[in-house]
Amino acid sequence: RDHTPPEEIRRIGREQIEAYNTTQFVESAVVKARNMDHLGLFEVDDARGGTWQSRKVILATGVEDVMMDIKGYEDCWGSDIWQCLVCDGLERNDRAAGVLGPINPGLLLNIFTMLALGCPQVIIFANGPVSRDDKEASSTIAIAKTQGVDVDERPIQRLIRLEDEKGIDIVFEDGSQRRVGFLAVKPICRLSATNIATDLGVSITNDSKAGPMFLVSQPMNETNIRGVFSAGDASVNTKQFSIAMANGGLVGAAVNFQLCMDSIEIAKKNMAAQ
Repeated sequence: RDHTPPEEIRRIGREQIEAYNTTQFVESAVVKARNMDHLGLFEVDDARGGTWQSRKVILATGVEDVMMDIKGYEDCWGSDIWQCLVCDGLERNDRAAGVLGPINPGLLLNIFTMLALGCPQVIIFANGPVSRDDKEASSTIAIAKTQGVDVDERPIQRLIRLEDEKGIDIVFEDGSQRRVGFLAVKPICRLSATNIATDLGVSITNDSKAGPMFLVSQPMNETNIRGVFSAGDASVNTKQFSIAMANGGLVGAAVNFQLCMDSIEIAKKNMAAQ
């Protein structure tokens, strides 16, 4: 569903789920969770005072992209600043494109993707002087320059989104400006609603590239707590919509499988007790 707003995708998804009359949507935050292992249940409290019990829990709380502390950055996020050039970028390959620091080898993936897309000019915006003692940054710049990539180390004062022309004016602290069709950034991500996972005893690991994630076992994405699963961006290192959606489908099947296996074990015990 190219160019469909996220809220519209959510609306359609919810509408399709509700048609089966098997799911209840509760529009309230979960404020507390408990592992009632002695009963084989989990319990959560919502912000409206409701308490809910279940045999399984799926943590589909996702992650939050941490915005850079640059004026206008958040206004451009998602429309002119992109984190995945597999999803975006081709539609503006007739204009200059930029990557926004910090400078590290990971930027080269976006740089070479921009070159492959056919962008006439690619610029690294360092947002300040690059230390020549930083070997990773120096190596990244050296490789980029072999491809004709420009490096701009001027500190950025603000970003201006161009509503009609679709692009960004980058305003530097010295008052000068530079225009690009889009910027690519690899954002820092943080887990959402970690208090719920902590309440349940779920372990959190820190991936060197993707940041903090719920620790899960493959292929079913069950956490270290039996019966608690994680679906979506919170437990995968590639933060991308279709991957998160497919991951959710996998976890749904895994939960159903475990529920059935639990019921089989109960039936066996009951049969043995007779």
